[in-house]
Amino acid sequence: MRRLGLLTGAAVLVVVLTGCARGPGGGGPVIPEWVLQFFVRFAGPVDDTSFYYIAIDADGDYGLDGPLPVAAGPFWGNGWGTGSITHFISYTQGRYDVYEVSRRLEIIAGGGAVVGVTGSPDETDTGEYRLTVGTVTLGAATVGGTGTVAGATNDSSQNAGEFSIETDAAGETVAGGVSFTPATDGGRALTSAEQTALDALNGGVALAADSLAPFGLTLQIGTLAAGTQTVTVAPTVAAVAVRFQPSSGSAARDSTGTLTANSDTPTATPPIPGASLRTEGLTQGAVATLRSETSPAATLLGPPYESVAPLGSSQLDVTIDLAMLGAPADDLSVNFISKTELIFDPTITDPDLHVYDALGLQGNDYVTFALGQTRTIGNGDLLVPERGGDPTLRGPATDQERDAVDILDWRITIRRLSG
Repeated sequence: MRRLGLLTGAAVLVVVLTGCARGPGGGGPVIPEWVLQFFVRFAGPVDDTSFYYIAIDADGDYGLDGPLPVAAGPFWGNGWGTGSITHFISYTQGRYDVYEVSRRLEIIAGGGAVVGVTGSPDETDTGEYRLTVGTVTLGAATVGGTGTVAGATNDSSQNAGEFSIETDAAGETVAGGVSFTPATDGGRALTSAEQTALDALNGGVALAADSLAPFGLTLQIGTLAAGTQTVTVAPTVAAVAVRFQPSSGSAARDSTGTLTANSDTPTATPPIPGASLRTEGLTQGAVATLRSETSPAATLLGPPYESVAPLGSSQLDVTIDLAMLGAPADDLSVNFISKTELIFDPTITDPDLHVYDALGLQGNDYVTFALGQTRTIGNGDLLVPERGGDPTLRGPATDQERDAVDILDWRITIRRLSG
């Protein structure tokens, strides 16, 4: 990946963005305050059956990561884009649309720690997460009520929940008086072997220190007495070390978090913010690997502010309201990505088996610019301008299909309309 910052002499290109969209006098059509106009020209006429994307990264990290074409499987994501993308404009089948990107997680190896995942990571970059389970802290066992049990110790149980124990005056269990209710967070149903052990305690059994040993608990027996008591096991929590390796090629990032055993509820410090990881038992040293990719399901924000249909020409011209990107960041990263087809087949891992183009010889030269004044930037501002015939176009296609996605020129204009 090459990060291309646009400079004028020694000054970074800047565009100031403030305020919100409104109509003249507060009424009439809404006029954006700031707009972004994108123009891109190809070697041949635009093909409405091909796929054209203007990929935007609005995470405000000044090009630390940015939009990239997805070149090879088995992780195809949305079939066209990876790296850090927050929004994109698409053109296909004669229609322009603006979308917000979401990401999905796939478990590559659960490591005995992670067995399911839902939600989308807050991290805008795609890549691989490596989660290493550290110190596992068993939930405390506490005793409530009046009866024979004076205390309890959790030796190995990671199953949060509550045992209910009813005893008679001789300190023996009452028929049907022993049960277990798993906790909503951190609990699970008993296994068949555990349920058999529990059933064996129901009725006429004198409580002993090892009565709940099949569940990883030791009891302290006090004075024999009739009564109903509870033994409550709190959730087990483990520290987790996290290493995230971005697919954009930027440096790996380290963080920490916590997981709860037998849970799919995020902790206050989740290892992957935005995502819920479903766990079973946790083992210190266990390693789980998960892959984050752009999801094929993106959120449609609506049509662009203005657009020009190709109508047989070799160019796309589209303008969006900057407010569609949410709160303006200090900078944006942009890449133009075009493909003859979207590929999701995980067995296709050779970049030469499909035809695509983006900025740079390999498509990895997204452009980054700060925001601060009205300006047009374009292909000629780069040290190495975009040219035709990139090696990414070698896949199976006709010359006409290749020309339709072969980028020759581009420009981006930031301008103020109101305010």
